[in-house]
Amino acid sequence: MKKCFFVVVGVLLFSMIISGCASQKAWVYKPNTYRQPSVFSEKTVVVPPFIDQRDDINKNRIPLYLIPLMPFGWADYNAPEGAQMHINSGIWINYKPTEDFAKALAQELKNANVFKEAYFDFKKGSSDIIITGKIINTKYRGNLISYGLSVYGPLLWLVGFPAGSINNELSIELSCTDSKTNQLLFSKTYSAPKYSKISWIYNLPNDFNYSSMLNGLYKQFLLDLKNEPTIFK
Repeated sequence: MKKCFFVVVGVLLFSMIISGCASQKAWVYKPNTYRQPSVFSEKTVVVPPFIDQRDDINKNRIPLYLIPLMPFGWADYNAPEGAQMHINSGIWINYKPTEDFAKALAQELKNANVFKEAYFDFKKGSSDIIITGKIINTKYRGNLISYGLSVYGPLLWLVGFPAGSINNELSIELSCTDSKTNQLLFSKTYSAPKYSKISWIYNLPNDFNYSSMLNGLYKQFLLDLKNEPTIFK
């Protein structure tokens, strides 16, 4: 009878976690705020969709944590937006990195007010400068810990043991090209500090942190542009 009770409690906890994972996440980007620019150019800038250079391999091994003696289940996603389940969330909606990253950069440039005009488009049009991007890494790693106890493992979460962990990584390459001469003016690869959090049953951290990570990279990119004289000739 007691064994049956613990199994029921374990199953209920598992169901609670799964239902928590069903919550959707949506892409929202808030650009940095800037003071009056010390450098200004009359040039116009277009940002086309980024090129995706990530591996397209996603591995979901989360349910393995229910196997006896298996200490945890895990997810390894190179393109996490394509996964149905994440450790602390479900489907990520309204999120297409190749376009959303580019649109976010156009917003950032517009907010910084260092160019006459900055916008997202699929064509270069009559712009003076093209800023292109390559998505190199958006790796997602998550663990759901059962301590080798299968359905009984979640009972330890209730008494303060960690329920899991999540990691986000982000690397992009940004390049500026003169649209009239096709001369490369600037290029650099940016990598954000790895985002890493422990999950507790009473406090599930955000596992979709790419917007904030991108925010920091774009701020550094703007600083680099202002120190690059070829951009403002």
